[in-house]
Parts: sequence; structure tokens; C-alpha cells
Amino acid sequence: MHLPTRRPRYAAALVVAALALTGCSAGHDTDSAGSPASSGTTPTANASPSAAATATSPQPRPTGIHSWPTYPAAKQDVPTDVKSAVMAKGYTGQSFLKELAADWHITLRKRQKLTFSEPAWQVGGEAHPTKNSDFQVAAIWDLSGDVRQFYCSATANAPRYEEFLSACVGLDHPGSDAKAAAAWLDGVKPQVDKAFAKEKVPITSPLLRSGNTAAYLRKGAYSPSGTYQLEIFGTSDAKN
Repeated sequence: MHLPTRRPRYAAALVVAALALTGCSAGHDTDSAGSPASSGTTPTANASPSAAATATSPQPRPTGIHSWPTYPAAKQDVPTDVKSAVMAKGYTGQSFLKELAADWHITLRKRQKLTFSEPAWQVGGEAHPTKNSDFQVAAIWDLSGDVRQFYCSATANAPRYEEFLSACVGLDHPGSDAKAAAAWLDGVKPQVDKAFAKEKVPITSPLLRSGNTAAYLRKGAYSPSGTYQLEIFGTSDAKN
């Protein structure tokens, strides 16, 4: 999925609801690598058509959460079929969301029902601490009220954006460890920054696993200064 330079408000948050950690994980439409023809190489006369096709065909993307890369990765290395689940039965995350919104002056909109994927409820909101900068937050619940996904984004020109992301990653789901989550974020952000500066495409971090949840950080050119997207989501497999 590619988000425009000036994102429509809530575009990113609404996409999270579909959990297309599948097609949206990489965040760009085209690969940067050229084909052998564009690089000036010529297949030999003895090369079979099937061999040539294999050489030029893109490698299939990995599938499943257990194939998630352990390094900052671009689209082709991020799994395509990761699905969200409730983080814990009876956990809504409502108090955390409201406190986060109050601390960062984020206006939350009314709850809305989503039907284009699994039916779910969503609440989202945003703030603009300075001109052309923003913070966004969204939460997705199943119809019983248990939270499935928690999402934050921040433009890199927003004041204190790193503190905002650190506050988001401290989501108080059962089994969470706010200090460990903050340390993970401090560790992966420079790695993501470095890979993004080199590759010039959206980059997704390794996962933070905690009980029935996973989290990742992504950076992409969704705004002139660059935008960070942080998502925490429930998984169907527990890992401590």
C-alpha cells in the first residue's frame, strides 16, 4: 500500500482496521531494483525460457508471523498474511487510549463500525502540534469490545514525537512491560532510520513479542519529513 505525501486524515488508521499487515506492511507500490534487461545484462543463447523466467521473477514474500524478519526490512521481506486477534479477553485499552489522547491533546472522534473486513469497532483521533505536523492514534475492537489493534503515527517534524511513540508503545495490555517496550523502541528506531535513509522505501522493524501481542515500527515517506507508524496487535500464538 502507498500512502500519499499528504495523507488524507485517518487513511492510515482505517487501513489498520483491515489488518492488512498483509498487503499494507511494506507501504510502497514498486520495487526499486531493476530487471536484468534494464541493468544491461543479456541472457545467453543456451539459457532455457524457464531459467530466464526464474531469474527475472520476484521471489515470493514470506508468510506468517514466524517469518517476520529479524532486521529492518522492506516490502518484499515482510509477511503478507499476518492476522490480528484480541490481545486478551476482557481487555479494552479504553483507559489507556483516553489518557494518551488527553496527554497529547488528541481529539478522539466518535466510535464507528467497520464492515469492510471482519466487523469491528474503531476510534481514532489526531492532533497537529505545529503546522504540517501531526500525531494520530486509533484502536480497533472486536464486536464484544476486546481490543485487537492499537496504532499511533507521528511525523518526524512534530515536537517530542519520540516521546509520543514511547508513550504509545507502553500500552498496558496483560503481560506488557512498559520499560522493556521503551527499550525495544529505542533500539529499533535508529536501525529503521538508517535503513530508510539508505533504501528510500518504507522500512518495517523486527517485532517486539510480549505474551499474546506483537508490535512493530515502520518509517515511510508519507509526509515531507517522514512518518513513523507504530502498531501493537494481538496474535493467535502466545510468545513470552
